[in-house]
Amino acid sequence: MKELNIADYYSKPLLLTENSKISDVILGFLEQRIDVACIVDDSIYPIGIVSKYSVYRSMLAGMNLDTPIKTILQKDVLTINHKEAFRQVKDVLLQHNVAHGIVLSEENKVLGVISKSDIIRGFLHETEILVNQLTGLIEHLQDIVISIDRNNQIVAFNSAAEKVMQLKKEDVIGRNIEECFPEVAPFLVSVLDDLTTIKQKKVTFGPITGIGSFIPIAYKEKTNGALAIIKDITTLEEFAQELETTKNLQQTLQQAMALSYDAIIITNTESRITLTNQAFLDLFELNDKIIINQTIDEAVPLLGKFSFDPELKKEILTINNKTGIVTKEFIVHDGKEVGMIIKIISNQLDQWKELFYRMDKLESELNFYRTEYQKLTQNSSFDIIKSNNQKMANLKHQALLSAKNNSTVLITGESGTGKELFAEAIHKESGRKGNFVKVNCAAIPSELLESEFFGYADGAFTGARRGGKLGKFELADKGTLFLDEIGDMPLALQSKLLRVLQERNFERIGDNRTRSVDVRIIAATNKDLYQLVQDGEFREDFYYRINVVTIQIPPLRERLDDIPILCNHLINKLNERLNKQVIGISSEAFTLLKNYSWPGNIRQLENILERAMNFDVKNWIDSIHLPLDLIDNKQGVIHRDVVPSTIIQVTKRHESSNDKGTLKDSEKSMIMETLESVQGNRSKAAELLGISRTTLYNKLKKYNIETNVFFNIK
Repeated sequence: MKELNIADYYSKPLLLTENSKISDVILGFLEQRIDVACIVDDSIYPIGIVSKYSVYRSMLAGMNLDTPIKTILQKDVLTINHKEAFRQVKDVLLQHNVAHGIVLSEENKVLGVISKSDIIRGFLHETEILVNQLTGLIEHLQDIVISIDRNNQIVAFNSAAEKVMQLKKEDVIGRNIEECFPEVAPFLVSVLDDLTTIKQKKVTFGPITGIGSFIPIAYKEKTNGALAIIKDITTLEEFAQELETTKNLQQTLQQAMALSYDAIIITNTESRITLTNQAFLDLFELNDKIIINQTIDEAVPLLGKFSFDPELKKEILTINNKTGIVTKEFIVHDGKEVGMIIKIISNQLDQWKELFYRMDKLESELNFYRTEYQKLTQNSSFDIIKSNNQKMANLKHQALLSAKNNSTVLITGESGTGKELFAEAIHKESGRKGNFVKVNCAAIPSELLESEFFGYADGAFTGARRGGKLGKFELADKGTLFLDEIGDMPLALQSKLLRVLQERNFERIGDNRTRSVDVRIIAATNKDLYQLVQDGEFREDFYYRINVVTIQIPPLRERLDDIPILCNHLINKLNERLNKQVIGISSEAFTLLKNYSWPGNIRQLENILERAMNFDVKNWIDSIHLPLDLIDNKQGVIHRDVVPSTIIQVTKRHESSNDKGTLKDSEKSMIMETLESVQGNRSKAAELLGISRTTLYNKLKKYNIETNVFFNIK
């Protein structure tokens, strides 16, 4: 190990001039967390030092903090060359009985400050390195290492020993060697009083037989302990057994291949054929003596391109007028490809096809009966909310209890978590005879909200409907009024709703007649209403009036265990709507779904499944049917702006397709469906489609989509 040099350990200096103030020193000490400042001239040559003790004394003497530090400067300072060794610096500091020294460059300019604590830290670092090197050496030895102290207690037990004895070092460290390992104890104890002897003995240590070297550990002619190094000699026998096992495996492989109906060949890293079976020879009408050691390209040109293309894993080929399914698998050992297996299935393909058809049909029937069974066994309206999550079960139970009274319910949660499903279930379980009336507070223009809620009388204003109009409160009489996105309701309307909730009556616009209603209110929002109250954007009295029973629905990323049951439910639902017969999701695609963060929650999951089923899905939704944003999200990081990006995804996947018209029609259809689902809100539509508003505007213009046909354009 090289000699330590102070250049790696001295502290960065606090450089000040004689005219600096005591306050400058204190600030420098606090900022750099040091206790010595170097006073230098304009050329950074040392003049002296000021220590924290000098500052303490000046403050005790009553000096002003604006006093120049030259009054407390210590000029008689020890200087040290930056190339000095640690031990020499230590001797100099001890000799001069000082705590600090200024480290100078070759040009005698200040580089830093070295203290006794820095010297000690250096020596401790050196000792730590030596200890770590020794410990690392012992730990990584393949031989077993055990060490004891003078009291016969175990002080070292390396990884090789742990592996052999199947014990953890914490289970044996500190215990008596004779108690733990009586096989080696006599040899270790015998060398404790013998400084010169190294004994070598054949020992049995647990399941192995080894040659042990027993060495005394001495310091200043006294033994402090003993060390045992045991080399496992059973390894040689194991090698012999492995060779024999390899021969047996090779023989077993040859016999298994001979019994297989499928044609099989095995190659090495150079694509040379090392093994084949009779089915392969018969299929290609070849002789094994000829093709062994030939490359695939030479022996079987038909398989040449398939074998060399790393992207191809499966292909259908016609071989001597027979159709065969060709698959390949690389043989990997220690992370490296050492060969390849090619298998060709050509026999009984018709039987396999019929079997797969029957399995698919049975799976479809099973899904149908499962759905019908769920319908028959549905116990409450909350059963439509599919979940296996315990937190969701507790919420459903809480909602069921709240449904039995008329208290106002506030449902919170991110967009797409199913707040409306909870609201409908509460209404159905409440037993109220009236209607369930939904109002999206964000989708109705603010100037129309009052007439929507309270209605208006005949002739109330220009353009009013003859005979007037019923408001949402009258429509929901004896029933439930669901106020979705209540966080977007204007303050003025909040005041009027508060009065209706308290007095249970109201007047239509343009009418003096007071009308009484019996309406239960269920509100929902994805916003923090309490924060809106603090910001003055939501009435505090209205907030406490609607926040009687609170149900907070967790996002999908917090209940990923619900994804299987949700996928099954949504696929069955979409099969009926789209007239499809999708069976389910492949394991690879399911892994991607489980690893995704779902910023759009269940609505986003349904969106992804529906778009997958609208394209090339036959029986199973695979990873290739999922959006790129979801596939690339391997770490499960939450991106609030990441949603299925179906438009972009479709364009990328089919940009080489000749069916340009179909692609454009599909894209236009998706844009229109999305706009309709959000009642024309272009910001939300862009979010659901995973594109910017600018991109959405360009596509609206490109496809001549008239936005005024929707309810509310924003």
